Amino acid sequence: MALTDAQIDRYSRQIIVPHVGGRGQERLLASRMTLAGDARDIEAPLAYLVGAGVGTIFVKSSAGQVAFTETNPDVSITVRDETPGAVDLALIIVGSEAARKIAEEIACSRDEQALVIARLDQPGRIAVIPKSRTLTEAALRAAFGKRCEAADFIAMLATAEAFKLLAGYADQPSAAIIEFDGFATSVRVLP
Repeated sequence: MALTDAQIDRYSRQIIVPHVGGRGQERLLASRMTLAGDARDIEAPLAYLVGAGVGTIFVKSSAGQVAFTETNPDVSITVRDETPGAVDLALIIVGSEAARKIAEEIACSRDEQALVIARLDQPGRIAVIPKSRTLTEAALRAAFGKRCEAADFIAMLATAEAFKLLAGYADQPSAAIIEFDGFATSVRVLP
């Protein structure tokens, strides 16, 4: 689908980003994704994804009502309790034990082509699992611990990773675990 003049104007800031361009924006507009987690943890990522023009977003909240005020005529938002059929990506923000259980359920069903999971407990971590990869990380099954101080920052970094996967930022993205321990960040590329 070709971008309209209004869409080029609306998304011009991200269209000029190297590796995104018009094709990346077209991918975003055509994409379907699941966003799951506690309401307080997914409101900012939802606003970012709506503003970026992610075409269809299915929201699954483990605690609280998700408030979304940002509107975008190119985006459809559906709040659901069950996981929808196949989507391009699931972004799961794990900020509580209830959200961790949803993450485990979604990761095990793997109707998603790609998966980004942010754990907001100490140490904070993000798992980026591109298409056709399996999640072998036992950390997803570990009980949720003490929330880290950088939780909101980690949630937004996970959202940026989801954006990159949906836009096709890299031709062959690697599966990776990004861990945040205080001021130190480490990236472990998975085989």
